[in-house]
Amino acid sequence: MACCLLLANPLAASFQVEFQGAWIRAPLPGQTVAAGYCEIVNKGDAAVTLTGFDGEVRVELHETKLEQGMARMRPLDGLTIAANEAVSLSPGGKHLMLFDVDADAQEVTLYAVFASGKRQEVVFAVRPFDSL
Repeated sequence: MACCLLLANPLAASFQVEFQGAWIRAPLPGQTVAAGYCEIVNKGDAAVTLTGFDGEVRVELHETKLEQGMARMRPLDGLTIAANEAVSLSPGGKHLMLFDVDADAQEVTLYAVFASGKRQEVVFAVRPFDSL
């Protein structure tokens, strides 16, 4: 009787990232730039680093910080989410800047790209700008 031994890849088992409440504030009329938000939850037992997104529109990770009394936005090279922790992308803090967004879109599909090479599909609902 033949027997085989399956060895699990511990890194693959620890990758459990969820994107919760993903939404995009629609661009202003006549514009194509929008902001995106969500909660990124790492349910795995190892930290993960999100290096960016790709998909049907151009996306940059950004952070807004108060510097000398003024809100300044700067790009981020990535986000590290510790094991069993979450990072919030929210208005006034870390967020996504999306370019070339169709103002009539109902949703935008993006792919989260991680330093490990993993990619994960994330669907962002588009909310009208004036409904917020």
